[in-house]
Amino acid sequence: MSLLTTEHIKNLVAHFYQRVQHDEILDPIFNDVAKVDWDHHIPLICQFWNSIMLKTNEYHGNAYRKHVILGEKTQLTEKHFSRWLLLFKEESLKHLPTQEAYVIVEKANLIAESLKIGAISKK
Repeated sequence: MSLLTTEHIKNLVAHFYQRVQHDEILDPIFNDVAKVDWDHHIPLICQFWNSIMLKTNEYHGNAYRKHVILGEKTQLTEKHFSRWLLLFKEESLKHLPTQEAYVIVEKANLIAESLKIGAISKK
């Protein structure tokens, strides 16, 4: 039985994206290129992770397509994905029960591998 709740995910996402917004590698991508509307993005990402981790089926977006479009706007690299995953792991371990933190990080790694296919330019 999972100890993970929607409140855990909300807390993780909020803290994680606070770090992203001030990160020297990720901030320019999210704020300058993607021009993320954080008031819209945070609840959407909560829906994404709730759907994946809690099977709520509340996320109906296309994360892959959004990353492809972002990759067309700027030069995304392995460094961007590695940094995102590092911060996500650190915040997961701070804000989630330990076992659930490892599960969500593993899922994030698998998702990142898929997103990299469309987002990292082969030019």
